[in-house]
Amino acid sequence: MPADERTHRWRGRVWRAICRAAAYVATIHREQSLMWDAWWQANRVSGPDSGALTWVLTLNGHRLAGSHLPASGEARTGGMP
Repeated sequence: MPADERTHRWRGRVWRAICRAAAYVATIHREQSLMWDAWWQANRVSGPDSGALTWVLTLNGHRLAGSHLPASGEARTGGMP
């Protein structure tokens, strides 16, 4: 087997190993990014349960937190003023 042919085979093996390693690194990066994103969302401080309605981000998406604004003392319920 000529030396040129051996060099060509060696380069092919090295190139395949480099591509495989790059794919592994990309997969690990994606998984780690997802893990940190989930950790960040799980450890967020939620909005207050009392007070004005606000949108709060949870692991299942956005949800409303809080209660309705209190009515003023002059507000009437129903009927004409």
